[in-house]
Amino acid sequence: MKKIILFSAFIMATIFSTNAQTSTKLKVSGNCGMCKSSIEKAAKTAGATTANWDMDAKLLTLIFDGKTNLDKIESAIAAIGYDTEHKTATKASYDALHECCKYDRVVRQDTVIKKVSLVASGLTCSMCSKAIFKALTKLDFVDEVKVDIEKSKFVLSFKSGKTVVIDQIKSAVADAGFSVQSLVAE
Repeated sequence: MKKIILFSAFIMATIFSTNAQTSTKLKVSGNCGMCKSSIEKAAKTAGATTANWDMDAKLLTLIFDGKTNLDKIESAIAAIGYDTEHKTATKASYDALHECCKYDRVVRQDTVIKKVSLVASGLTCSMCSKAIFKALTKLDFVDEVKVDIEKSKFVLSFKSGKTVVIDQIKSAVADAGFSVQSLVAE
């Protein structure tokens, strides 16, 4: 009888752990009720179980499970024209927004990116890290790349006077056969 109870408890714990949900808040640009509807729909389409965008605070409250991740959700939102904390919508997708949805995009020319931290996904060994390292060091604006193999994290510093192109960094990782899970510019 004890074995049956222990086995049942194990099964229940497994079910609950696979259905574990993540809750987070995310900055998302937008203006109106139409934006709210579009942003929430994109998040849910990308796998969020709940999505609620606060128009005044410009914050999207999300709950999602292990079937998706924040990167996929942000990519889906950016794909329909809305900038998020970590993703920028393309000019074409922003231009396709309804006129009332075209929020003020902050483009600061005076911002100089000094460092970028990125986490790559799909790595299985040190050779994977080496492939990404080689791809990143080939970029003409990259001065130094520091690698934390255990965390699949790469910290890039840049040459003075060179323009840093975030899309080229992402492309270099993709060309090496991996994807960027997160990227934070400082």
